[in-house]
Amino acid sequence: MRNATSYNRTTYDRIWPQMSDYIRYNPGARHRRRHIFEFLDTLRFSSLLDVGCGNAEFLRMVDARYPGRTLNGVDLSAVAVATNAATFPHIQFAVSNVEQDALPGPVDVVVCSEVLEHLSEPVDALRHIHDALKGGGHAVLTTPTGTVHQTEKHFGHVQHPSPDDLVRWCTEASLDVVDLRVWGFPFYSLTKWATNIRPEAALQRFAGEQAYGLFEKAVSSSLTALNYLNLERSSRGVQLFALVKKR
Repeated sequence: MRNATSYNRTTYDRIWPQMSDYIRYNPGARHRRRHIFEFLDTLRFSSLLDVGCGNAEFLRMVDARYPGRTLNGVDLSAVAVATNAATFPHIQFAVSNVEQDALPGPVDVVVCSEVLEHLSEPVDALRHIHDALKGGGHAVLTTPTGTVHQTEKHFGHVQHPSPDDLVRWCTEASLDVVDLRVWGFPFYSLTKWATNIRPEAALQRFAGEQAYGLFEKAVSSSLTALNYLNLERSSRGVQLFALVKKR
C-alpha cells in the first residue's frame, strides 16, 4: 500500500486551489453537506472542528447557518490552510495529520467528512477525534462504502469501509454510534458507475483545473436533483453517514 499521508499531502497541496467549483457543485458533495446538516440541526453546540477542511467551503456554510459558533479547521495541506486563514480570519486553521497529531479542542462537535477512506490507520484518527471532543460531544463522519472506483483512487482513496467496519473502528476509538445511514441507492451508485466508464474524461471535465461552465453546472445540478430520489437508507447504498458520541 502506498503511504497515504505523503500521497495526500502532495496531491492536495496541488489540487485544492483548483477544486472550488467541484466542491461547490458536485452532487455527492452537496448531498453529503445536506446529511451533515441534518445531524448538526439535532445538536446543541458552541464549538465545531472540521477535520480535513479543504478549502473551508463547509465551514463557510456552518458559519452562515449557525452564527456565533467558535469554528476550527485542520487539513493536511499547508497550502489550503494558509489560503483559508487569509480568507476567513475569524476561523482558526492549522496543518494537522489526523492519524498522528493531537487535534484542537476540546470542542462540542467534530466533523470528519471524506477523510477516513484516505487513511491507512483510521482508528488512530478516530482516537484523536475522540480526544478532541468534550465529554458527551459528538462527531459526524462520512465515508464512501463499497467499490473503490478509479476516480476515487485518483483522489487517494485506499479503502472503503463497510457499515460494520465503521462501527468497529468507532468502538475501538471509544465512540458510540448513535445513527448510521447507508445512502445512495440507486442513483448515486449509478452516478459513480457512469462516471467511471471513462474516468479520465470525467476527471478532466469535472475535477480539472478549469472553472465550471454552463454545461458542467447544468450536469451537476441535474444529478444533484436526481439524487434526492435515492432511498434515505438502503443496504445497497454507497455512502455512509454516522453520528457518533464520545463515551
